[in-house]
Amino acid sequence: MNHSIPIVDNVHWVGVRHPDLKVFDDLFPTRNGTTYNAYLIQGTQKTALIDTVKAPFADEFFTKVAEQIAPEKIDIVVVNHTEPDHSGALIQVLEMNPDVQVYCSKPAENFLKQLLNRSFNSVIVNDGDEVDLGGKTLRFMLTPYMHWPDTIFTYLVEDELLFSCDAFGAHYCPDRLFDDEINEFYADFHFYFDCIMRPFKDKIRDALAKIDGLPIKMVCPSHGPIRRSSGEFAIESYARWSAAPTSDGRPKAVMAVLSSHGNTRNMAEVIKAELASRGFDITLFALSEMRDDDYRDALEHADVLLIGTPTIQRDAPPHVWHALAMISSVTPKAKLGAVFGSYGWSGEAVKMVEQRLAGLKYKLAADGISFRFTPTPENMEVCRQFAAQVAEAVSSKE
Repeated sequence: MNHSIPIVDNVHWVGVRHPDLKVFDDLFPTRNGTTYNAYLIQGTQKTALIDTVKAPFADEFFTKVAEQIAPEKIDIVVVNHTEPDHSGALIQVLEMNPDVQVYCSKPAENFLKQLLNRSFNSVIVNDGDEVDLGGKTLRFMLTPYMHWPDTIFTYLVEDELLFSCDAFGAHYCPDRLFDDEINEFYADFHFYFDCIMRPFKDKIRDALAKIDGLPIKMVCPSHGPIRRSSGEFAIESYARWSAAPTSDGRPKAVMAVLSSHGNTRNMAEVIKAELASRGFDITLFALSEMRDDDYRDALEHADVLLIGTPTIQRDAPPHVWHALAMISSVTPKAKLGAVFGSYGWSGEAVKMVEQRLAGLKYKLAADGISFRFTPTPENMEVCRQFAAQVAEAVSSKE
């Protein structure tokens, strides 16, 4: 893969490999490296480049482009997504040819202005817009939050190729380009979805609707192998993983509880019993022994999230903050929450967690409650009233 690679006639892969990458964006482990895929499409009248590569790999990228055309003669750059691993060499394209047209979404134009800090010749695309390169027609689809607000898909009509940006990709760096030339990479494919795409399941469903029925011979993502033989499998996998949550008609509550001395746990049991008496299906997680995947799955089906926390050293404990951090890694079914807990020296944690839920765009179903040391029978009655308020808030949203 040290040279450009033909995909179909007059369409070449001009990306680069990064086999030594261990952590992507300082966030996600990449057990098998990654690739930064870019594609060159040559019509009889114009040449288009779909995305570029990460800046440190620009020289290798331009060497591959130059095997097909002088980089300064590129007419169009399609920016499917503006993150630097896709747009890092764009500044050099503009230096070579200041008049090159940059096709992108409106959000992408705004992002690029601040990424590049220079003027450029932008063409804003909308759903269904096309550009004829001469025997090669590019059609654009707006697919926001796959996984940034700026994302688009580009479809090459005559050859039935879908350039899907980050969607259907994988951080996987084989020594061959096509999926049917390498070992299976399902684990990397699923891990990529789980880390990057899972928070946007509703947007994935919207994007899949736009390509439903579209003839697709290959899926050409921005990372990992080209899906020459398994494009349909990749699309079906996304459909399965992003399916809307089902319901059996019972409201569902997730309770995430940490209890150092048992007091918050005792409050949780009273709240749980009251919710159960009102027909709720309740999943209670002890945060000290919780499996993240189980918790994330439950969040995607929950009508309400209840956090039970003690106050330790004037703060909520790390396990509680971790449970809150997990929220942004999924698509919660509902953003309704409430907080309860106990304390000894001071009682800041409940308010702090409420503030964090508000920051995550959760609506509070009830005012938080917090009791010092061992809850009294009167305190437990307040817990029942708290649960009743939560139940009423869930009912009012249905």
